[in-house]
Amino acid sequence: MQLSDEQLAIWRRDGSLVVPDVFPPEAYEPALEAIERNAYGGLTYTEYQAKWDENPAEIREAYEKTPSMQRMAGPMGKAVHFPTGLEPVDSLLNNDDYLDIGSQLLATPEIRLGYGQIFFREGLTDTRHSEHPWQGYHIDNGTNSQLPPHPDWERYHYVLSGIIVHDIDDDGAPMLICPGSHKQLASLFGHHQGRAGGLGIADLREFKQLTEPVPVTAKASSVAFRSSYLIHAAQPFANKRKQRGWMGFNFRRADTAEWCFTTRPIPGWGTPQYLNFVAKTTPRVRHILGWPNPGDSYYTEESLERLAHAYPGIDLVPYRNAIGGS
Repeated sequence: MQLSDEQLAIWRRDGSLVVPDVFPPEAYEPALEAIERNAYGGLTYTEYQAKWDENPAEIREAYEKTPSMQRMAGPMGKAVHFPTGLEPVDSLLNNDDYLDIGSQLLATPEIRLGYGQIFFREGLTDTRHSEHPWQGYHIDNGTNSQLPPHPDWERYHYVLSGIIVHDIDDDGAPMLICPGSHKQLASLFGHHQGRAGGLGIADLREFKQLTEPVPVTAKASSVAFRSSYLIHAAQPFANKRKQRGWMGFNFRRADTAEWCFTTRPIPGWGTPQYLNFVAKTTPRVRHILGWPNPGDSYYTEESLERLAHAYPGIDLVPYRNAIGGS
């Protein structure tokens, strides 16, 4: 998928871009069901709401027993990080249009995966927002980089993306962003908190130079991209009977990867979920996970035999056919 000049101009101006129609229904609909059942203790969202109406105390008790990190995947969330082991969810990464867009936004075909994580909230239990609308604004760069934001934002930031698996409307707690703020961080230093440019803003009203926050609404099939330098915040649900969820991946340039260390415990190279995903995925996806491309001198008949042993069922034909080709 080739972005238009207009889309790329919006990206550079705003630090945010929603690209529609990246995923077909046969990809995002099974992913939504898997995310819901993972979030709601095996129930769909409709079944969960019916159970809430019958006995909200039971739901709240289950919610309170869920560890805080797992709540990122929903009130009774289980799998959180990629690879989740939820095949329709993990398989979303196997989309060339999606990876093409990431490469264009980072201005290089050599991109790497930082992490992947389910982000899922629903209005009946959600508390992941600040008390006042001017609170809670921050950037995410400190989550995965030891260094503060660099003046050359296009080279040293990373790109976060949310694969939208259901419609997110104004009353469904869409993320709030300050368009263009990824290029205004110099004016905020000395007034922020947080390590490595985590940049938490105590009161947005103090920074008149920033644009008014706008909601990131999107339709199922879309992907919402934003710079790791972009100022944003969560907001409460206007409609408590709504949910808001996506599968999020972040990507960084391969040539600046050492400035964007992943601090979360993924990918879990030794886990069954990771081994299974890698065995089934494509050479391109393995490349963004850090593998050499087919044709690299790393691949010999002996090394391929070892890979076959390490990843049962892996298709090594593309690597074997390229031996000696470059």
